[in-house]
Amino acid sequence: MPSTPHEVLIVALREQPGLLGALVSKLTGVQLPRRLKPADATLRFVKPAELRLDLVLQGGRRRWVLVELQRSVDPAKRRRWPLAASLLFSQTGALGDVIVITARRAVARWAERVACVRTRLGTVLQLKPVVLHLGDAEGRALLDERHPELALFAAWAMQHRHGPGARAVVERAFELTERLPRALRRAQQRAILSVLSERMLELLREASMNPDKIPETPAARKLRLFLEAQGRKKGRAEGRAEGEAKGRQDALLTLLRARGLSPSQDDEARIRACADAAKLDLWITQAATATSVREALGTKTRAARARPRTPARPRPTPASRS
Repeated sequence: MPSTPHEVLIVALREQPGLLGALVSKLTGVQLPRRLKPADATLRFVKPAELRLDLVLQGGRRRWVLVELQRSVDPAKRRRWPLAASLLFSQTGALGDVIVITARRAVARWAERVACVRTRLGTVLQLKPVVLHLGDAEGRALLDERHPELALFAAWAMQHRHGPGARAVVERAFELTERLPRALRRAQQRAILSVLSERMLELLREASMNPDKIPETPAARKLRLFLEAQGRKKGRAEGRAEGEAKGRQDALLTLLRARGLSPSQDDEARIRACADAAKLDLWITQAATATSVREALGTKTRAARARPRTPARPRPTPASRS
């Protein structure tokens, strides 16, 4: 299942196709076709089969770009990338570009050679994609005051990193985002925070509370306010979950006592320690018919435990077989 950083960047590229052109131009110096627009990323064959891709952009009838965000090695791409490119080539009559974006060097090396297959006789099927590895140097290059929209890619490249250098990149990305038009600024700020790991977010929260940073820049203040709001939202969600769990725990203990099944201190501690809503609901259901606390808190239902065992059939003796 695609991760949040994967989906955030796909949405950004789909809503703003010009971002891809700016990224490719910055890292390779090559200009992509203008006026690329999102197309259906599910490719269909004559037979009922589908090939789902991350993103397909088309500019007119004969220009296309296939974009894949690759977090890890996926052997299936050995078949899927050549197949997708061949199908689009057949449909449009022109060869487009297959662009792979990754933040991991090992994945970048793999992506460059995975779609090359050779038989023992010598037949070669090869697709060499354009691989954009967003490493340390590339991340710093993307922190460009002339192109603040590229700051999202710099932050995305830090999704697996947590050191001081990574934190500095994220803070600078957030600062550059302030240069965007108001309509795009808030969306990119939210996108940057969405692609970061929980560990990085916690480091940023700790840094934002550092009194040595006073007076803080407008961008640093905006980042601090965003992090505080996110923390409050997370706290409210955790509080609701904790309250719902306590309600179930209270209901279970009340039901057990009402049925004359007195839970011991250990039983009550076990119930209070459980925050799994599904498990608490199961215990409540079992407590309605259980004959003991142990039965109510079991992992199997009473009906399953009460099912009579089928007696083993006696093995025939040599005399009976004869």
